[in-house]
Amino acid sequence: MVSQKLDHAIVIGGSIAGLFAAKVVSEVFNRVTLVERDPLPHSPQPRYGVPQSVQPHVLFTRGFHIMEQHFPGLGEALAAAGAVTIDWGREFHLFSQGGWNATFDGESQLQSVTCSRYLLETVIRQQVAKLSNVQFLDGCKVKGLVIADGSSAIQGVRYQRQGERKSTTLTAQLVVDASGRGSSAPHWLSHLGLTPPPQTRVDGGLGYATRRYRIPDSAQPDCKVMLIGHEPPDQPRLGYLAQIENDQWIATLGGYGKQYPPLDTEGFLAFAQTLEQPHFYQAICNAEPCSDIMAHRATANRLYHYEKITLPSGFVALGDAVCALCPVYGQGMTVSAISSLVLQRWLAEVQARGGDLDGTTFQKQLAHSNASPWSLATLRDSGFAFTQGAIESKGLSKVMGKILLGYMQRLLKQTQQDGEMHLRMMEMAHLLRSPASLFHPQIVGKVFFN
Repeated sequence: MVSQKLDHAIVIGGSIAGLFAAKVVSEVFNRVTLVERDPLPHSPQPRYGVPQSVQPHVLFTRGFHIMEQHFPGLGEALAAAGAVTIDWGREFHLFSQGGWNATFDGESQLQSVTCSRYLLETVIRQQVAKLSNVQFLDGCKVKGLVIADGSSAIQGVRYQRQGERKSTTLTAQLVVDASGRGSSAPHWLSHLGLTPPPQTRVDGGLGYATRRYRIPDSAQPDCKVMLIGHEPPDQPRLGYLAQIENDQWIATLGGYGKQYPPLDTEGFLAFAQTLEQPHFYQAICNAEPCSDIMAHRATANRLYHYEKITLPSGFVALGDAVCALCPVYGQGMTVSAISSLVLQRWLAEVQARGGDLDGTTFQKQLAHSNASPWSLATLRDSGFAFTQGAIESKGLSKVMGKILLGYMQRLLKQTQQDGEMHLRMMEMAHLLRSPASLFHPQIVGKVFFN
C-alpha cells in the first residue's frame, strides 16, 4: 500500500459534516483547509449560516460512537461543557399509537448526550483545531470550482472573503463539499459545463417552532427526552422536549401539511394543548421561557444522486450536501458521521491506488450508506396524503408502502408493553441495526401473535 500523504485538500463547510470530513482528510493529506462562510464563534452560539442550530438536534448512539472514534474523550469534553448524558433505553419516552413505550429494565448500551447543536459543534471544532495540518478559513464564501481548460480534474475553488469584492483561487488536489442543505455544488458543476446530479425530493410540509425553558426545580421530569409523535395518515402534529445544558429544556412543536405552530406565547401553548397527550403542555405551561420562539421550515427530504453522474476527478460531496433528511427523525448528524467513515475507507483505497482521486466510487458507496436512513424518513413522511414527491402512488410501491407502515404501527404498539422490543426498535432508530432486523421471525411473531 502507498502510504505517502497527498499534498492539499479543501473542505467546504464548517458544520458537523465538514468537521468530520476535515478530521478524516487530515489523515491522508499534508494540509487541509476548511472554508466556512460564517465567522466562527469562539463560544457556543448560533451561526447565521446554520439557521437550524437553535432547533433540537439528536445525537444517536452510533453517531456518538463514531465521534468518539475520531476524537477519543469527546464524550467527557461534552459532559464537562454541560451536555447531559442519556440512556435512550431508559430515559427516552415516546408516545405513539395511543400509549407510552415500555421502559427497558436496566442500563442499556444506547447512550450518548443531549445538548444544543451549537455546543456540540463548538466542542468538535475545538478538537479539529488541535490538528496541526488543518487550517480554518472562516468568513469566506466559496463561489465556484476551478478546473483547467481541457482538464477532467478539479484543481481547487474560488472564494470571496466577507467585505471584499475580488475572489481568490485556492488550489488543491481534492475538494470535499460538506456545505449542507444549501449546497451550490450542482450549480457549480453546471457552470463548468458538467452534468449536475439529478435529485429526489419528498416534502411533507413540516414546520417547527422551538423555545427554550428553564427546568423548574419543582417539576424535574422522569425522562430526559420526550417525544409525542406524529401519526400518518391522520395525526400531523408532534411535540419534542429535551434536557440540554444550563438546566434548560429545548421544547419544539411541529406540524406536517403546513400546520405550522404559532410564534407567539399564547398560540404556542394553545398548539401544545392540541397534542394527543398532555405531558408536553403540562411541562412548559408554568416554566420560565429563556428564549424567543423560533421557526424552521426547511425540512424537506432532498437527495442528490451524485452516484448517477460522471464526476470530475478531485471532487466529492457528503452530508446534507447530498442527503438532507427531514430533521424530525434525528438522523442528520449521525448520517454525516457515518459518511465520514465512508470517506475514510475511500481515501484508504485512494492511497492504495497511488493517489487516484476519481470520486465515482465514493459517491456510489455513499449512496449505499444513505439508502437506509433515506428510506426510513421518506416512507413515514409518505404516509400523509398531502406529501409532495411521496413514494409512487400506483402499483406495488403503494401497496408495499402501506404494508410496511402498517407493520411499523403494530410494532410500535408492541413496544408499549415490551421493554426489550422498545430497545430493539431504538437500536434500529439509532442506526445500530438494519431495518431488516425488525423482520426477524421472533419479532414478527411478537408483533402479530402477542
